[in-house]
Amino acid sequence: MNEKHRLDGGGRRARLRLIPGGRTRRLRLAGRTIVLAPEKDLPFDLDALVFEEDTYRIMSAEPEWAPPEEHPLRIMHDLHRYAPDRPGTVVVQAGRPLRLLAIVHDVNCEPTWRREWVAAALHNVFRAADRHGLVSIGLPLLGSRHGRLETRTFVDLLGAASANNPGRLPLRLWVIVPDPESGRIMFEGLKSWKGA
Repeated sequence: MNEKHRLDGGGRRARLRLIPGGRTRRLRLAGRTIVLAPEKDLPFDLDALVFEEDTYRIMSAEPEWAPPEEHPLRIMHDLHRYAPDRPGTVVVQAGRPLRLLAIVHDVNCEPTWRREWVAAALHNVFRAADRHGLVSIGLPLLGSRHGRLETRTFVDLLGAASANNPGRLPLRLWVIVPDPESGRIMFEGLKSWKGA
């Protein structure tokens, strides 16, 4: 453990120890500050928040039901003509913060997610940040909330997307970790990307 000595009010040296761990971890990668923290520990104001989504945008739909304002036949006609989003794309929706829907699932497939879709979505999140001037973004571990993408795999995909992105934005990235173990794995994995 690291130890530091400071003078207390009486001129004596107080012995302080830094305890490793905690719920929030920070590091720098490819010119960006990356903060690893749980969902309830918002580290800074966000310009955008990323949501894990499917091709038909069912996963982020509001659960409340309201009576339709249009005739049911019109709704059915519109649904028949609806073209699903391509996996790997990111759809930008208005709001404060902006909503970035990362299309990483296709409910017609088993499993519903693919590693390459998550990689493409992460790349497109960085492109959206440059295109829309987003300085700070909140990002969950895509593919792990509604899928079984391992944290170590997500670390590799995020490290590659950040290192290979030619743009400078976002400057701050909040990676929303679901539990302390995921936070530890993310931190150790991203530190190795930092050194690469």
